[in-house]
Amino acid sequence: MNNTEVDFALTIPIAPSAHRSAQTLSEQQSDPKKAKQVYLNALAVHCVDFYFQCLEIETDLAASGIWNPAVQKFMDVADLDVKDIGKLECRWLGPGQDFVSIPAEVRSDRIGYIAVEMTESLQEVKLLGFVPSTQQEKVALIELKSLDQMLEYLDELKPVNLSQWLQNVFDSGWHTVETLFESKPELQFAFRSTQVLESSASTSGNLPVRRGKLLSLERGKEQVALFVELMTTDEPDIDISVEVYPTNGQTNLPKDLQLMVLNDEGETLMQARANKTGNLLFELSGEPGEHFTVKVALGDFSVTENFSI
Repeated sequence: MNNTEVDFALTIPIAPSAHRSAQTLSEQQSDPKKAKQVYLNALAVHCVDFYFQCLEIETDLAASGIWNPAVQKFMDVADLDVKDIGKLECRWLGPGQDFVSIPAEVRSDRIGYIAVEMTESLQEVKLLGFVPSTQQEKVALIELKSLDQMLEYLDELKPVNLSQWLQNVFDSGWHTVETLFESKPELQFAFRSTQVLESSASTSGNLPVRRGKLLSLERGKEQVALFVELMTTDEPDIDISVEVYPTNGQTNLPKDLQLMVLNDEGETLMQARANKTGNLLFELSGEPGEHFTVKVALGDFSVTENFSI
């Protein structure tokens, strides 16, 4: 294959300021081969950052490993931090090359990899596409997904802002219990009655804010309903409940389905497994500004939802 077959490439000019930055960074390396690598790594990161700036996607360029001479000396790193989402690795390749290399040191802690083709003149680059997290050493260009697919992927990773729920601003895909019942008449599960919830809420003087969404597992063969409920308190903390229920007339969740809550470092804080279980429930609390992830897994298949408070 020739990389001209990648028909969704986007050409971006390299700004003089990017060249100056790359030159400064490369001069910190004594090995000419390493200096060239650092130079091209820096160009790739600057160009992807410029692309995101044009799309008004917030990044943290200062957090990139390109600025650390020690990291660049011993590793091959070209990461760009996408705000509230994670690190995207910017992998450059030469003209005519039909694959992009993924060094071992960047095959973890990355939300994905964007392929950046350098032109001979180094006056412009071509953004060829991306792949999500992978353990492959080399990714053929024919395997790349388009930039539009990358933007959709990043949007899916963007955390749900729970504080906005308290202002009656809700993310797309999250519905009231009533709406889920209307859109899915066959949706049947032993959800706690509204009367009980409102009764308990009225005791504290606060009404809960509750939304749910349907999650498809095992490529659509199984489906569950995830509900998140918020309750404000007299403290800065917000009480949060996370629940998973069966759908499609089932009384129990799929056997061995797992519900997990992870912190922003990816560490598991809570974990439960269904075994003839009607629902799984976690209760937690958090302060504004904190992040957590809910993961629902069945076998090797999993769905994650990221949240910010």
